Amino acid sequence: MFAIKHYPEQIKGKELDDYLANGWYRMGQTIFTTHFLCFGEAFYSAIWVRLDLEKHEFSKSLRKIIKRNNERFQFHFGKAVIDISRENLYQRYRVTFPGMIAPSILDSLQDGEHFNVYNTYEFTVYDGDKLIAVSYFDLGRNSIASILGFYDPDYKAYSLGLYTMLMEVEYGKIQQFKYFYPGYVVPGYDRFEYKLRIGDVDYYDLRSGDWLPYAKMSREEIPIYRMRVKLEILRQAALKARLNLPFKFYPLFEANLFGYPSLPFFDYPLMVYGGETAEEDGHYILVFDPRTGQYQLLLCSNFDYSLFYFNDAYTSIFNSERHFAQLILMEQVLESSTSADVVVEALLYEQVKGKVK
Repeated sequence: MFAIKHYPEQIKGKELDDYLANGWYRMGQTIFTTHFLCFGEAFYSAIWVRLDLEKHEFSKSLRKIIKRNNERFQFHFGKAVIDISRENLYQRYRVTFPGMIAPSILDSLQDGEHFNVYNTYEFTVYDGDKLIAVSYFDLGRNSIASILGFYDPDYKAYSLGLYTMLMEVEYGKIQQFKYFYPGYVVPGYDRFEYKLRIGDVDYYDLRSGDWLPYAKMSREEIPIYRMRVKLEILRQAALKARLNLPFKFYPLFEANLFGYPSLPFFDYPLMVYGGETAEEDGHYILVFDPRTGQYQLLLCSNFDYSLFYFNDAYTSIFNSERHFAQLILMEQVLESSTSADVVVEALLYEQVKGKVK
């Protein structure tokens, strides 16, 4: 699956290293992976990145930020603390934050619980006695994961959000950790671009499972772009077979992150819709899997309790001509092939059998 969430009762250092190395990340007390995102009605790839601390050197401009703030302010590393002073600062920051953010630090880090399954540390910044910035990061055996950072909006000119992340990197280097994980970046959506400023990061490649230089990643290697191109090839193959199949966006692709235990929810953000089956609530869906390079013809079915995951107010914002907004389950892979023609022929075969209305 592209979107998966686990509910660990405890995370040891090596376990966290392994999760992070496979493109996973902490969300509250859970840990998850996802490879696609939807902001508004626009769809993107989530590209997980990491910094190799053994090879890293700060640029001159970043060293200047660190030096300026280290001389101007007082700072401290230590075990994570959640108290009223940090919470008050978080609430000041939250008012100015341009997107969605958890209602409290406790909700963000621990799902409101008073225990933590992660080994979490903090970096705090003071102007005299005044707390002006905090960042939280998790420690594995050889990895650091940057989790949450916030600062006093009155000090925006000091680049405290970037500064706290740079100091987490510096801590990792001093403590001889190997990797620093800042989360994901989103090509085409610049809100996350600041993570690329920390140095020459690598990205998690879906096809190989390897970490490759982000600077060398071409547009054609971005999964959502590749899927769009391949699905247009599929549509053209269908047109040659006299099938006019619509391309659809699927905004409910992250359903696997909301349920427990997880069901086999369809989790592709893009599809070509192959029609309804003769059987009630069934659908034929054609997709391209960027991990394997294969097209697939899937048999899917409606999920009867979709309101448990997504309310009508959310699903109603999507245009039915461009979007398929019915929550569905993947029942069966009917055909897989690197050839678009083969999966189109498989759909035609299903039509001959009388399974498409």
